[in-house]
Amino acid sequence: MKDFKQTMTEAQGWPMDKLVDYIMDNYHEGCVMRVNSMRHEAEMLKNQEGAVDMQLVATLLGDSLEDLSNHFQKEESILFPYICELQITLDGGYEVQAFHCGSVQYPIRVMMTEHGGELDRYDRIMGIMKQQQEPFASSEAGKQLTNKLTAFTAWLGEHIKLEDEILFPRAIAAEGMPTIE
Repeated sequence: MKDFKQTMTEAQGWPMDKLVDYIMDNYHEGCVMRVNSMRHEAEMLKNQEGAVDMQLVATLLGDSLEDLSNHFQKEESILFPYICELQITLDGGYEVQAFHCGSVQYPIRVMMTEHGGELDRYDRIMGIMKQQQEPFASSEAGKQLTNKLTAFTAWLGEHIKLEDEILFPRAIAAEGMPTIE
């Protein structure tokens, strides 16, 4: 299995449509299911001795589930199709057609704001998990949920890095519009 640094290096050379497919296949696919599973685990563990704010963790995961579902829907139905059209335009040497909302920069700005919000939410969740007390903190269920949340947070960060640092800047450059402040 490739490490993320290698993926980032390789992704620099991929056409935007391949990068979109990679993101959807490796990050969007199954993400909501993973968050829902962790939410369910947190809900089940909220009354265990030593569990601190597990209901809040479950609530934050429920909010994430809803927000990520909406975020992916916007990306997959609006932003990503336009980015793929930009790639076709570049490949064919055609003139770029205006995006229906003026510039790809507008939805990208929204997506990046949402990315920051999700990363902040998972920082908060991880902060709560670090406050867990005994016997919950050393219980198998507590450690498993913490490990899942840690892995998911890192995975989410990779997903966001691919979009924010590679895909989105390339889409903005491909569109050729002046940068919006």
